Amino acid sequence: MKLTPIKVRGKRGVHKPAWKPPNPEQFKRKRTQEEESEEEEEEGKQENEDGSQPRRRRRVKTKKPAARIEQLPVEILERISLVSENLNFPRSSLRIGYYLSHASFLSELIVDAFAPTWDVWFGCPKGQIQSYHGYAQDHARIGGNPKFQTAVLACPWVSISLILNAQQKWYRRHGAARYFEHSEDWRACYGACCTDEDDLVPDHGPHVFGAGGADHGRDVKACFEADWGAFSNKDHGFTLIFSYLEHREMHKAGYFDMHPLTRIPNHLLTGPLDWDKAKWLYWCIRGGAQLSPDQNWEVTKRGYEQILALALDDAKLAMRFLYLFAILDVFGGKHWPQFLIDEKLHEARKYFPRPSDSLPADRWEFRRAVWFFLDPSHRNPDRSWDLSGLYR
Repeated sequence: MKLTPIKVRGKRGVHKPAWKPPNPEQFKRKRTQEEESEEEEEEGKQENEDGSQPRRRRRVKTKKPAARIEQLPVEILERISLVSENLNFPRSSLRIGYYLSHASFLSELIVDAFAPTWDVWFGCPKGQIQSYHGYAQDHARIGGNPKFQTAVLACPWVSISLILNAQQKWYRRHGAARYFEHSEDWRACYGACCTDEDDLVPDHGPHVFGAGGADHGRDVKACFEADWGAFSNKDHGFTLIFSYLEHREMHKAGYFDMHPLTRIPNHLLTGPLDWDKAKWLYWCIRGGAQLSPDQNWEVTKRGYEQILALALDDAKLAMRFLYLFAILDVFGGKHWPQFLIDEKLHEARKYFPRPSDSLPADRWEFRRAVWFFLDPSHRNPDRSWDLSGLYR
């Protein structure tokens, strides 16, 4: 039988060691042999001056271990990004952003965003569509997610070349049996002003005169360049603009390359402006994109000021942007207030004085177009355009 311990006042018990912080070494993850070999390659070995004994160089950069999701195969990460329609997913990690930054995936992302619309409407001019009354306003039946399409177009890595490559990729998969027809707007203009197939974009005479048509749509980029060349043709550029303005209220101009609620990116309106952005903005307008409610006259005013500054160096490019702004009805009474129109008319007289022999022809054409679109006297009471003053 053990003796019963008796506690005596003033007597201490067994001495306990003082508290010490835990050793951080015991919490470190054990490195695998592969990581150790990679570290040795990074560190390297440096010999002494006498060459007797090598010494290790101090390590500068450590390798952060990959998270569980970063260890997934790239194919699965791509699928997660496409299905979720979350453009912030590549930004969640440097590794994931690196895996999802190659051009093939970016074009696949564009295909995934616009394929629901292309599946139904690719190659069909709006003027040729015969459907029930008000079909263009029935947005739920058109196909495509306008918020996702708008977000994709606003990404900094998107360009017109990447968009056309993505559309070509989709066409090879799903559109080979489809018949692509160019917009009736510029086809009608070509029929009025062209008498020879040589006047057209090379290899696209059948697209206008209807001879055969077997090559329609096989090269998406070539078809787009044909439309762009027609739009840029100075002989009937104004005619095409007013065809768009006339048919816009009836939703008959261009194509359904995107959902009607898809919005134009801000940087295409505010600049900096170049030829690629001019083609990109034309592709958006041709495909049915519109200005968002947030893109008010203050936004388009900045773009117009960029156009004026650009006209001093490249009047042809400035003219293209002026045409595109006119198609969007930027200078109409519903978008620009009257005081702004009067202000810009006064500024135009400073930028472009009265025509003289020393003024280049393209600058004179741009000056005439600016005054035509800004001067309210060229608009009828119903806000349509009076063409009588176009060639004064």
